[in-house]
Amino acid sequence: MKSSLLGPLEQQVMDVLWASEKPLKPQEVLGKLKGKYAYTTIMTILKRMADKKILDRKMDGKAFEYCPCSNKESFLKKNLSSIYGGLVGSYGELAIAQFVDEVSSNKEDLELLKQYIESNTNS
Repeated sequence: MKSSLLGPLEQQVMDVLWASEKPLKPQEVLGKLKGKYAYTTIMTILKRMADKKILDRKMDGKAFEYCPCSNKESFLKKNLSSIYGGLVGSYGELAIAQFVDEVSSNKEDLELLKQYIESNTNS
């Protein structure tokens, strides 16, 4: 089972685009990435993400500009809801228990979970 919503390079590209106030061309994305990547690699990633409807793209001169179709929070809510729903639907109690075990291994995460449960059960 896939453990992340995006691959490592896709995640870096999305972080660059979410942080930008305007659409970016592949060369601009490349310039903001950490690590050495070929221009063609970035062009391919951007095109594939546009094909998956994660990014919008528009022609600007001789190059496309790219921007996210949704903000980070909306993207994560939509995709995580689908993942969690599928896991709980398929594996029920085991999926929930494993999630709580994972969260419990980090005190800060556990505290966030407690706060979230309290704020949503007292409403």
